[in-house]
This record gives sequence, structure tokens and C-alpha cells, in this order.
Amino acid sequence: MTAGRRRWARITTASSAILLLVAVISLWKVSDEFIESYDPEENYLVKLGPGESETFEIEGSELLSALRVSDGETPDSELTLHDNYGKEIPGKEPGLWDPNRLGSDEKTVYAPVRIFEDMGGIYTLENQGSSELWLVDDGESAEKLLGNLWMYLFYIGCCIGTPVGLIGVILAIMVWTDKRKMPDQFVIIEDGSVIIGNVQNTESEVTVSEVAPKPFVEVRGSIAENPPEEEVDDSWKWWDEG
Repeated sequence: MTAGRRRWARITTASSAILLLVAVISLWKVSDEFIESYDPEENYLVKLGPGESETFEIEGSELLSALRVSDGETPDSELTLHDNYGKEIPGKEPGLWDPNRLGSDEKTVYAPVRIFEDMGGIYTLENQGSSELWLVDDGESAEKLLGNLWMYLFYIGCCIGTPVGLIGVILAIMVWTDKRKMPDQFVIIEDGSVIIGNVQNTESEVTVSEVAPKPFVEVRGSIAENPPEEEVDDSWKWWDEG
């Protein structure tokens, strides 16, 4: 059982390392295109200066993101979005899956300030802040990257390599636990001798105990007999007999 676990632990760990390496190489290959696709300055739907507003139409998008330039902190949203009927679209706050983005110049950092999902129709966006505001179609950017082979390899490497690696770690822990439970020594009885060896050494260090004593004690090559009885002095009897 332990040998099988050890073998599968090595197989899964090696497979995970290869898949994650493929993911890293794929990300390096697609990084330039990825940054360009998600750079607000290169692929914006609407760009507004402070106090400006604009009406735009979009056929359908799963995800729209409003962004501002970040100076290290997440800026306030300070915007309003209304549909064609004048109803305000509140959107939602950015979450863990909405990280900051690096511009193509590798210096400018854009922070998401509002996320809009399942959009389609005519809308009016107003920038109420004191800095520029970008609205980008992340759904369209994602579709552009889906046709890239390196992007497929990146997803495969991450989605398969990570769980396979976790399985390898679990198996390695189980093997280590089994090894800790194994006894340190073993005992063998051979030809009346007790041999104690260490299982962790390839050449066991053995200790041989003395052979069990025989039931008779030998004295100078012969078995000792009972000593003769001492003679009893019966001279006292004469006076009793007269």
C-alpha cells in the first residue's frame, strides 16, 4: 500500500509540475496580447473627462467595467449610468476577480470602480469625478483571447495542474504518515537465538542474545550427581541396651 502511494505521489507531483510549467510559459507568450486587450486606453467603449457624459449603444455584453487611474489606492466610482428610459443602473462593487490592470506602457495602473453585468441597449454614462473615466467591454476582450492557442494551454495547465498537484501533496503526506507509523526494530528468532535488527538500515545491525541454558549443569564434562549421605554416629546406643 505504501509503495503504491509513493509511486502515485511521484507521478502526480511530476505531472503537476509539468502542467504548471506549461501554464507559466503560455502566460509569458500571451502576456503582451493580454495586456493590450485589457488596456483601457487601447480598447475603451467610452472615455470621459471630468464632468462629461456620453450616450452609447451596445448590442450585448456579459461584462462592462468602469475604470480610473489608480495612485496606489482604489478611487471612488463617482459615476452614474442610465438606460434609455432614464432608469439608473447601479452595477456592483469590484470583487477579488476584478484586479487592477497594467497599461501597455507598463507604468499606468487602472483600478476598476464599478462592474456592470449582462448589458445591452442604449445607455448614458456621466463622469461625476475629477479624473478621467474609462468604460471597457471585458466580454469582447475575453472573446478575442479565446482564439489564442497559448491561452488554451494556460487554462489547461492551471485548471488541471493545480488539483493534480494537491493530490500529489496529499499522497506524499499519507506516505510520510505511514512511514512514521512503521516500527523502528524487528525481532527474529533463529536457532534458539534472538536477533534484533533496525528496519531503517539496509544492513541491519543485529544483537544476538545468549543461547537459552540447558536443563542440566555440566561439571568438568559430566553431570553433577547428588553428594553421598554422611555416616551417622550410633555409638550412643550401647548404654541404652545395658
